[in-house]
Amino acid sequence: MGEYCIYLRKSRADLEAEAHGEGETLSRHKAALTELAQRLNLPISKIYQEVVSGELIAERPEMQKLLFEVSAGRWDGVLVMEIQRLARGDTIDQGLVAQAFKYSDTKIITPIKIYNPNDEMDEEYVEFSLFMSRREFTTTNRRLMRGREASAKEGKYVGSVPPYGYKKVKLENEKGFTLEIIEEQAKIVRMIFEWYTDGAEINGEKKRLGPHAIAVRLNELGIKSVVGKDYWTIYGVKNMLMNPVYIGKIRWGYRKVKRVVTPEGKKKTREFAEGGDYLLVDGLHEAILSDEVFEKAQTLHAENPPTPIKYRSKSQNPFAGLLYCAKCNHAMSMRAPSGRQTSAYIGCNTAGCNNIASPFPLVEQRLLSILRGWISEYDVSKEQLEQEKIQSEDLTTAIASLEKEVVSLKKQLDNVYTFFERGTYSEEVFKQRSSVLETQISEIGGRIDTIKSEYALALERQKVQTEFAPAISRLLETYNTLSPAEKNNWLKIIIERAYYEKNQSGQRHDISPDCFTLDVYPRLPKSGK
Repeated sequence: MGEYCIYLRKSRADLEAEAHGEGETLSRHKAALTELAQRLNLPISKIYQEVVSGELIAERPEMQKLLFEVSAGRWDGVLVMEIQRLARGDTIDQGLVAQAFKYSDTKIITPIKIYNPNDEMDEEYVEFSLFMSRREFTTTNRRLMRGREASAKEGKYVGSVPPYGYKKVKLENEKGFTLEIIEEQAKIVRMIFEWYTDGAEINGEKKRLGPHAIAVRLNELGIKSVVGKDYWTIYGVKNMLMNPVYIGKIRWGYRKVKRVVTPEGKKKTREFAEGGDYLLVDGLHEAILSDEVFEKAQTLHAENPPTPIKYRSKSQNPFAGLLYCAKCNHAMSMRAPSGRQTSAYIGCNTAGCNNIASPFPLVEQRLLSILRGWISEYDVSKEQLEQEKIQSEDLTTAIASLEKEVVSLKKQLDNVYTFFERGTYSEEVFKQRSSVLETQISEIGGRIDTIKSEYALALERQKVQTEFAPAISRLLETYNTLSPAEKNNWLKIIIERAYYEKNQSGQRHDISPDCFTLDVYPRLPKSGK
């Protein structure tokens, strides 16, 4: 029968439809594709649900995982609402998708048609659909960008998230949005600029604070950040200090999107416009700050500009997107060796977070040790696998038998209603017989649900036993030969997320440098044992 999966992704049209109250798109698509799988008798082992919406494959993590497994030949078919959902990037991305499905002989299954990439006609249709998807995307995107620029020139706010201190409000009797001051937040904005330009009272002395010190102080005061999170960051404070929206301006095109090609593929980066190469106009909204305060902040910033961060062509952190701080829930980062340090460090960069960093090799060794322990937990004998297979077949047979019994009972119940309508049964006989049949149908339905749950757990156990442990073994065998990016790809197949916490510094003689906790969560639950 093979293995099949579902891929879900929203289009721009879906987002617009949701805005008009047409319901959550992914839920509707999931229900439609699940129903299609049941109708075609296709077992669904996994559902990839793209939360983010990106033009490039590099911006869509679920698509990356799907392509990795399609290329490895794991799936016999992928269910998707339409071919265009798979790729809307440039020709290279489209080619990657088409080749992955063709060379692995993986079918693309839509509600309209099942496409076989190795069939000449289907292959041409798939390639044509991907091409038309890209053309439609670029045309729509160009039109939207022109519309946004025109709105910005009129002083309207065209961003999706309002800056701290404002809320986004719809303009009356015309299209577009503007900003309205949230006074409680506006007081914080004024206070941040005052700390930066004039200083804050610290131990009876007034001192100017930099972005990092401001972020730490805000966190200590328990003030929520721009997106309502617990922690302010140095970057959030810096962006606020440079944003002319606070003096009633609208800035457009200040951070331009630039596409770059790296050894790991294409990426989109945002670079600050230089030399005033951006739009700056008077906005329709009210200012929070005076021009004098804002200009003073810009002058001070110009006197001490931040050190530019060089772009890295290669990812050096195998734990990127996997390792998180157990205290503030932010992603941990890897710091390059500096000074007398001989190795990189894993630490949390969130301002005010007191999670202590550790040498990267120690964290890596702890993680690999945990993975070695998982192998023994998940590993089973061939006899156990065969027994699991027999149990699954028995459960399938039991479900089919009970479903036939339900069909038979429903026919009997229909006959009872028919006899009652014709007058063959009295009301008393009708109630008695229909009650008995409905009770039997309900009881069998409950048994079916229970057995289906057992069947789902059995399939999960088989998947753990046949795929998960071997994947860990392959990773451990080749780990030292892999690049950081390759390690990261493998770890993301095995690990859902890991949390790091360290409360005591290893610099003390009586404290071991590996006195940290590392909680690692697998992608497949340990109930599969």
